[in-house]
Amino acid sequence: MKEYYQIHELAKLFDLCPDTLRYYEEKGLLHPDRGENRYRKYGIQDICTLNIIRSLRGLDLPTGEIRGYLERRSVGETLALLDREEELLRRRMAELEEACREAAERRVRLERYRAVEAGQVEFLQEPERPYVFLEKDFILEKEVDFQLKRLEQRHQDYIQVIGSQCMGAAVDETSLKKGIYNHYSRVFFLTHPGLPCDDTLPAGVYARLYYRGGYDRLKEHLDTLLAGVEAGGHRPVGAPLELYRIDAHDTNREEEYVTELQLRVTPAV
Repeated sequence: MKEYYQIHELAKLFDLCPDTLRYYEEKGLLHPDRGENRYRKYGIQDICTLNIIRSLRGLDLPTGEIRGYLERRSVGETLALLDREEELLRRRMAELEEACREAAERRVRLERYRAVEAGQVEFLQEPERPYVFLEKDFILEKEVDFQLKRLEQRHQDYIQVIGSQCMGAAVDETSLKKGIYNHYSRVFFLTHPGLPCDDTLPAGVYARLYYRGGYDRLKEHLDTLLAGVEAGGHRPVGAPLELYRIDAHDTNREEEYVTELQLRVTPAV
């Protein structure tokens, strides 16, 4: 049995690169001996210590905490560490359960909206919907994803672009009156009740139309929606909303995109 091992032998044994072992030494976690040629020599105790380091790094413990544990190691310290480990694992389990819930909700969304009938104008009663938003003078169509990402950063504790919240944009009414259909006044995420919000979308009757494909045909679909609103004896109130039900985060195929146009309406006088 060998008494000492060279750095490349230990690195291979633990499937690490030698620089990682040098880093652990720099941080005071490992203390290899030096031979006459100044090469590092790792003994059995170093192998034991490295087993501990790898285990604790798997819990994302910082090197400072690991060094403190190694220096004070005892049964009492190990029992205290196990308390910390159990707490971290419970937190991870909760995070994994939340990730499973998000994945299940995303599946439900995709299966629902890829089956919707496009091009039909419907009227529905919507409750107040809390949302967070980012507003500018106007946002170009090609900027929508960038602004949604900025908005996500502001609320990253409970908002994700790839998540269960619905995201969308409000068409800029001033531009729309000039015949410009690719300008938006705000981007937003609908949030769940009980979460922080900037405002609420008003409750009321909304006209709705789903369309498939790219966003360059917004004028055509909005004209269809407005014609349906008029035919139904209503008039529009406020800006048209685009809700992105299936988008580039879900598919590379533009023909699979599903966007929901909504427009709050009131009976025509």
